[in-house]
Amino acid sequence: MSLHNQHISEKEFINSVLHPESCKDKSELWWLSFIQILRFERLLSHFACKSLELNIIESLPLVAKQHLFNAIVMAERQAHHLKYEVSLLSQSIKSVTPLCLYLKGAAYCLAEMPLAKGRLFSDIDVLVPKESLDAIEKSLLLKGWISKPVNDYDDRYYREWAHEIPPLIQSRRGTVVDLHHNLVPPISGKAPDIQAFLNETHEVNGVTVLQPHAMLLHSCVHLIFNETFKQSHRDLYDIASIVKTYGSEEFWEKTISLAKQTNFYKELFLACRYSSAKLMFALPSSLADDLPVSKFKLWIYDKIFLKALSPHHPLCEVQWLSLASACAWARGQWCKMPVTLLVYHLSVKAVRGIVEAVFGKHVFMPKHSE
Repeated sequence: MSLHNQHISEKEFINSVLHPESCKDKSELWWLSFIQILRFERLLSHFACKSLELNIIESLPLVAKQHLFNAIVMAERQAHHLKYEVSLLSQSIKSVTPLCLYLKGAAYCLAEMPLAKGRLFSDIDVLVPKESLDAIEKSLLLKGWISKPVNDYDDRYYREWAHEIPPLIQSRRGTVVDLHHNLVPPISGKAPDIQAFLNETHEVNGVTVLQPHAMLLHSCVHLIFNETFKQSHRDLYDIASIVKTYGSEEFWEKTISLAKQTNFYKELFLACRYSSAKLMFALPSSLADDLPVSKFKLWIYDKIFLKALSPHHPLCEVQWLSLASACAWARGQWCKMPVTLLVYHLSVKAVRGIVEAVFGKHVFMPKHSE
């Protein structure tokens, strides 16, 4: 162990995030490690805001207070910037189509939900009709947005197989927007009739977002359908916050009904199961006892996800994390596309990776990007 670092167990890390008051007497060395893990897992602002609400932030060591107050300022600035950016973005999109549905972190912030306090996000996710994508993209390109440079194969992957187009970047402000037309890639065979989710929206503060039960389901789908879990631990807190804030009997009836209607009940069950197990909150028996898979398959899922959804920072010790993450990655890839297409896709990516390593990434970039 380095003289400047202290390893922290996953159990201690989670307990500290959930109960900031338990950290008052920790050493300066412990705080330096804890803050590194928080920042890597995108939970620093979350912890800072929670400490401020509990009125304990002033009693913490100076090395902690400086980082936490800075994190609060960053979160507030990001929330303010988001609202400004969305006001312009919505105008551009609504000049093409009335459907402009904000998702995930942006939606939490715009709807001023409890989990939005300290919730950072790297981009703005918005769902629009598939048939309007080209027109919306052209409209945004005329207003200072530029396409994130991707090679020809990745561009084709996005536009033909994925549920979104390549990210767009605001050339003056650096904001990134992901334009979606569905919640999961259509090529996976799991893409729902998006109208089922559009029926579960409402207007809040002048924007359209999913209702809380549909937000929970989308968060679960996003988590379990993923193939990279390096920074997915934070998503467990999103799920926990939505459940704790809105988890009435009616809420669960709506959530389970929508999950079964859209064939996402397994994703709902698994994501809530692991969030509940790690962050220690109760689930209704209507969900917890209604297994979507056999007990043996659930045992395998547990072995993989309970590890893969742990903090990934090296200062947070989790045994078998690399193996579990590799298994989760393989499962995520398997979920994304049929096996024949998956073999083709991975083969192409592998060959191109070798060529790029030898000749440089510019080899496959479009001519106008060079």
